[in-house]
Amino acid sequence: MGRPFSNIAQISIGFEMYARGYRRASILKAFPDKSRPSVRTLGNWITKYREVPGDNLRLEQQFEWRDMDMFSISWEYADLIARLIPFEAYSPSVRRVRWWLRVKQMYPHYLDSVITMLSNKFVVNDHMDLLGIPGSDWSILSDASHSDADTQLELLAGTFAACFFELDTNLPSWVQNGVFLSIVRTEHRILVVCSDEMIPETEKISRGWYCLKHEGEGISWNLVLSKTVPSDDIQIFSVLNTNYLLTKNLGMIKSLGINIIEPDGTNN
Repeated sequence: MGRPFSNIAQISIGFEMYARGYRRASILKAFPDKSRPSVRTLGNWITKYREVPGDNLRLEQQFEWRDMDMFSISWEYADLIARLIPFEAYSPSVRRVRWWLRVKQMYPHYLDSVITMLSNKFVVNDHMDLLGIPGSDWSILSDASHSDADTQLELLAGTFAACFFELDTNLPSWVQNGVFLSIVRTEHRILVVCSDEMIPETEKISRGWYCLKHEGEGISWNLVLSKTVPSDDIQIFSVLNTNYLLTKNLGMIKSLGINIIEPDGTNN
């Protein structure tokens, strides 16, 4: 038998639904079949839910614009709230909206997607503390892994080229050279990004791209993106949990305060 209080994310979702008046059957249906808690487990959760004072349950209700004045939320954040609501799979609670504002105040340069991601973690923490269930981790509030200094990018050796080919082209052998290779085929053409070291000078390509590699959780990658300004000199490639940023302006990236690991292993 699994531990009844091990999945804190599900407990948090269940608590919000319970506070909004959902019945047990509806709460259970909110979870996928493969990870759905048992009726007994949900019963254990509800025992905890019932111990929470009514004032705290009110914070789990669906946010409405009239709550701005009721909960002393400044109207200067109305635009932010309107932007973040579509990020949620269902109507956000008052508690969640309040965390949006706190995170925005602490990290004003963060992308909207990062604000919602962090806020979701803090809402779960809030719920676990209210319910007296272990598992909350407030260290992420000031976690160095989310700071500029410890958001790392690895600079790959050499420079790279962006090459376009017609769909019926047999790719030349030089595309296989180097530490990074990306081949993207669309309905119109083929894009290859590869080392420009072995490419003949006669080829009409875009040379001189630097490639920065990022591995890790989505929050730190989103912090990188929040500092960069979209332009023709920046291109992004992602494969599962590994992301690549291509830029022709390496100096600009280094000026952002992001920790860059040089090819020789030194930090810049």
